[in-house]
Order: sequence, then structure tokens, then C-alpha cells
Amino acid sequence: MRLLVCGDLHLKPAADDYDLDAVSPPEDVDAALVIGDLTHRAGDDDADLARRFVERLAPDVPVVYVPGNHDPDPMPAEVVAPVSGATAEHLSARTLGDLTVVGWGCERRSLTPPLPQTEFDALDPRTFPREDRRYVADRIADDLLDACHRVVSGSASVREAAASLGIADDEAAAFHRGVETMEATYERLSERLGGRSDALLATHVPPFGTSFDRHHAVGTRETDREHLHTGSIALALAIRDHDVFAAFSGHSHAFGYDAGEGGDGRPHLLNLGFRGVGVATVDPSRGEFAFTRR
Repeated sequence: MRLLVCGDLHLKPAADDYDLDAVSPPEDVDAALVIGDLTHRAGDDDADLARRFVERLAPDVPVVYVPGNHDPDPMPAEVVAPVSGATAEHLSARTLGDLTVVGWGCERRSLTPPLPQTEFDALDPRTFPREDRRYVADRIADDLLDACHRVVSGSASVREAAASLGIADDEAAAFHRGVETMEATYERLSERLGGRSDALLATHVPPFGTSFDRHHAVGTRETDREHLHTGSIALALAIRDHDVFAAFSGHSHAFGYDAGEGGDGRPHLLNLGFRGVGVATVDPSRGEFAFTRR
């Protein structure tokens, strides 16, 4: 199957840097994924613009629209309601040919991670020399993922996970609340992925700990977060624990592709970046995953 993937287009009704009349799917694609932030706002004019965009695709191919934080749920559902062949998917799934796409998007504009690393001394790489921060951020991300995985798998308590990470006593309550929130999201994702084989994920927020989920801020000690990973821990763990062939994401505005450790490179993780448009060829039965940026 060949998928047209669009993410983080951030279209604005008053802008003149795009030609909506020129939008059409390539002739050789089978479906289209719009993975959030199709528009920059969620007003009535923005919804009309999003609908016009989806309508340019839907007559030719089925369209899956996942809500972003700039066009959060329920805006996409309202956009696609009158458009035949288009659906909005948020914690829901759609069958496209032999494949199943599970969508997970956003319910609000502001996205605050349940475990903000800068609020826990042991998880904040900014306490290290600048030249070491990228390496330290990666090590902390790996340790945090492993600790959270032990919790969701039932092999460790939150208290034990906190101890393994060196969380201070006065930060333990906040860590416990964050892990509980993360675990609830993990369970919701697992309910949609459980029992599926070769699932495709279409999400707005990327998985935590990837090459393309780093914070883009630069500046002082308070805002210098460019080495931090900012993706979803729950999503990363759900991908780890279920049969996911590929996951498409956006939000970070950073292009990147990470191959997994499976024999055919699964899970394939792709983010096309800001105003990212591309075509992905996906065939789990043959272990095939390829993409081109447009």
C-alpha cells in the first residue's frame, strides 16, 4: 500500500503561501494520512479551510485525519463529517485494504508531558556540562523508558521505578502522579493495539526517545532545552509492547526516520517534519517500508 502522509502544514485562512486548488493525491497512492496541525488554529474559518483540503483528497482516496494540538479533537471529526471517504481517528482505528491504521491525536492545544524532565533533578540533563548534555539526555531517556516499562508491565512499583532513577523524596509525589497519567494513556493505546498484527500508527505527538522528538528551544538555563526528548512515553511503550509495523508522527517539526530492531526494520518510525509531505510504501507481509519526501 502507498500512503500519502501530510503533517504539520499549519495552513492559515488568510495566508497566500499555498495553492489549495493545486492539492491532489498522486495517482499511485491508495490512501492519505493527515497527522495533525493541518491548520494553525481551530476556528470556524480554519475548519472550513481544513474541510476544503480534505475534500481535495477524499474523492480519489480514503483519508484518515488525526487531530493535532492546533486542530484538537473534536475539530477533525466535524471537518470530515460531510466528506465521503474521510474519517477522523483518535483512539480509534480504520481498515485500509489489508492494513489497520490506529489513530491517536490531541484533545487540547497545550501539551504538557506527564513527566516533565526539568521538574526532576535526576532527569534534567541541563545540570551537566553543555558538551555532555545530548549524550546524557539520551541515556536518561533510555533509563526513563525502561523504568516506566517495568511499571506498566507489572514488574516494578512506581516507588521502585523512582528509586532506580534517583528521584528525590520531595519529588516522589509528582513523579507518582506523572507515571499514573502516563500509564492511563498507555492502557488506552494498548486497548486499541491489542490483538492486532502489523498495525500502523498515525499519531500527532511522536514517540519518546526518537531522533526527531527533541525540544527546539535554545537560550538561558531556564529555556535551554534543545537536547530534551519531548515525545510520548506511553506511545513509545505501546509500540514496544504491540505488533506495530510503522508509526507516522508529527508535532516536533523535525524530520527523522528510525528503524527498529526487527528483522525487517520494524517498527519503522517516521516524522516528515514541518509542512511534511511524503509518500510511504508499506507492505508488512514482505517486510517492505520505504518513503519519499515531496
